[in-house]
Amino acid sequence: MLSVRQIKDQARTALNEQIGNTLTVTMQMVTNVCMIALWEFGLYLVLDKLGLEYYYDLTNIFKMPWVAVMWAIQLLVIFSFLTYQRHIVRRLFVDISMGKSCIPSRQYIFAHTNEFIKLSLRNSLVLNFNKFVMLVPAILSIAFIYRWSVKNRTGELTSLGLFVFMISIGFTIIWLGVFFRYCASLSLAPYIMSLNPRTNIFDACDLSAKLMEGHYGQYFSLLLSFIVYIPLLAMVYPFFLLYPFWAASYNIMIMDIMGEYWQDKMPSMIRRWEKYRK
Repeated sequence: MLSVRQIKDQARTALNEQIGNTLTVTMQMVTNVCMIALWEFGLYLVLDKLGLEYYYDLTNIFKMPWVAVMWAIQLLVIFSFLTYQRHIVRRLFVDISMGKSCIPSRQYIFAHTNEFIKLSLRNSLVLNFNKFVMLVPAILSIAFIYRWSVKNRTGELTSLGLFVFMISIGFTIIWLGVFFRYCASLSLAPYIMSLNPRTNIFDACDLSAKLMEGHYGQYFSLLLSFIVYIPLLAMVYPFFLLYPFWAASYNIMIMDIMGEYWQDKMPSMIRRWEKYRK
């Protein structure tokens, strides 16, 4: 098992060898986010000129059904686009972390855009649904805490209510810990799907939970080691260095955890595709 320092050292080596591809992939991701932001700003200006600026007033979502429908459609489109782009970036950084050129993977994914859009959306929906279901008990307990701490006056809190209130606080803390551990147990699933897109997502989740046993300390140690860099993101520009470093470090940790299960099927799929497209 690699230490956090060893993981970061390997990440620096991989990034130095693939500096061109690293900058290209990072710029691709930033460009996509900026494009969405510019689109939203342009849409706001157009609606403002047409006298429809109330579309961006979030309080109208609960007052005007059509505003809620438009926001739902818009968020669905943005979510689908970003999910697909995130899948691409994850796969390209896998190649970079392995010291390989990411150009063949990029060409293969773009040649099979429809398939990979469906794949990325299906994987994301399954993973996020599982995490949401796991989070529901904590949401209910937080709602109960909010009710008794904000909406109810202290004089209305009975002995039984106070007992349940304290139990809810303890339950919420414990369950959030369980939730974070559960999310960590599924962290390998997206990479299993990136290595072999034909794998069933449910099988990938089962394998991820199995392989993560005994590696939670390593996983959370790496996450905590990057928390100190978060304030630097306020200056924007450090993002272009921090994100590739984070992505490469995370990928190397995943490779270390998966061990012999790290079997990349994409190169053979790319070779077969290049053979038959000629």
